[in-house]
Amino acid sequence: MSRLYLIAILSVLIANSAFAQQNSVDTLYTGLNKATSFTFGNDAIYIVEAGAHRVLKLGFEGKLIERYGKRGSGNYQFDNPVDIATTNGLKLFVSDKGNNRIQVFDKRWQYLSSIKAKEQFQTGSEINPMFLGVNKFGEVIFYNDGSGSLGKYNEDGSMLDEIPIPSEVISVDGIQISGDKVFILDRKSGFIHRLSGNGFYETFYPAKRGNTFYYKDEIVYLIQGSSLKSNGKGQIKNLYDFKSETLVTKIMVIDDDIFILTSNSLLKISL
Repeated sequence: MSRLYLIAILSVLIANSAFAQQNSVDTLYTGLNKATSFTFGNDAIYIVEAGAHRVLKLGFEGKLIERYGKRGSGNYQFDNPVDIATTNGLKLFVSDKGNNRIQVFDKRWQYLSSIKAKEQFQTGSEINPMFLGVNKFGEVIFYNDGSGSLGKYNEDGSMLDEIPIPSEVISVDGIQISGDKVFILDRKSGFIHRLSGNGFYETFYPAKRGNTFYYKDEIVYLIQGSSLKSNGKGQIKNLYDFKSETLVTKIMVIDDDIFILTSNSLLKISL
């Protein structure tokens, strides 16, 4: 009996050890200045460093390749950039909030154009772009903090639609575009709201105390306090606990890896 008991204990310890190794954290890059967002191109990771008003280009292993931009209002310059997204790695879009525009670059970081509502449509209003993403059609969708609505543009910068925020949404604290769906993090209500591509309300997911999230394959990955959790297919799993509550600004799930951006570091958890 004691021998069987010992085998059982060893089995549990081995299983726990394997689980801990699967959820180890690697620091890919550190020393960031108020990083707010990142995205994956075909050959690199791009990080928005709002505190330095620039974008960093890293290799997938975390090696710094290039720094782009500085504070200013010209092309290649930024004033409080917030978010970044890409269309299949071919074009990069940066929400340049302080300059009331979205700058568009190609994969070689050559400036292509800027989305600026005032200039393009000869109106008295300017866009105030915050969070943005790209749908499966290559269209850019962003939250316009000035109008409290979603703007939709094609990748050439032509306006397609202005989508009102549904009444169910109290605050917009982050968005993700997945396929043709729009997901909105609403910290005040404690939910992630899912909208159709045209802005029609579809459903919601619980996200109480959620700081940031990522949706993939019907699973919501959520930073909740000092924990990383997944919620999907009828199961809630605790994937990782930080030593203390950490300011996580964005997460992405690529294959079996979860990439976590804090205000000063880019981390990777391999599952």
